[in-house]
Amino acid sequence: MRKLLLSISAVFLIQPAFAHEGHDQAPGMLKASHGGTVLAGKEINLEYMVSAGEVKIYPITHEGKDVPSDKVKVNATAKAPKGKAEALKVIQKDGAFTSQVDFKNAYRVEVNVTTETNGKKDSFKFQVEK
Repeated sequence: MRKLLLSISAVFLIQPAFAHEGHDQAPGMLKASHGGTVLAGKEINLEYMVSAGEVKIYPITHEGKDVPSDKVKVNATAKAPKGKAEALKVIQKDGAFTSQVDFKNAYRVEVNVTTETNGKKDSFKFQVEK
């Protein structure tokens, strides 16, 4: 009986190690090519990175490849918790779209990004904290 229990427990301990063999990531996870956070969209995905109030936005395909900057339009707004949405100045820089966020005495702001690719729009929403 002891040998049977040991062999059954060994099977359950070994099985999870082979469950996802050959996969680089778990199912449903989106790959971040630039080290940021990826949000899924209908037409394209959006990867964003935040550093000291600067937001870098990378439009990427569903396969994880960069969308050429001349093929996409990016607009963004920022809204503090008790404020109103204000347009952000988005510029193209080093393969990314960048913008500075003004917190205006708030701890965090909500950023809304709208992209247009091939005449089709996507909307993304995320928060930026100090």
